[in-house]
Amino acid sequence: MSTLKAKNFHFIEDMDIAALVFAAVERVEALAANVNSVFGTWVRRSQDRRMLAMMSERMLRDVGLSPYDVEQEVAKYFWQK
Repeated sequence: MSTLKAKNFHFIEDMDIAALVFAAVERVEALAANVNSVFGTWVRRSQDRRMLAMMSERMLRDVGLSPYDVEQEVAKYFWQK
């Protein structure tokens, strides 16, 4: 009878371990998705600032920006808003 209890207890431990592993995997997946989103934002900012730097004064006026505005924006690092 004690052998049966020991086997059942071991099964419960295995279930707990499986639940913990599953929860950890979900957290890692969520973290990876968040990191991917942040990197995507940084790439877009960098590309947008490069495009702004290449625009002529006429194009800037058309979108309502001054050369000073663009200079300020282009001087920012990719992680800065």
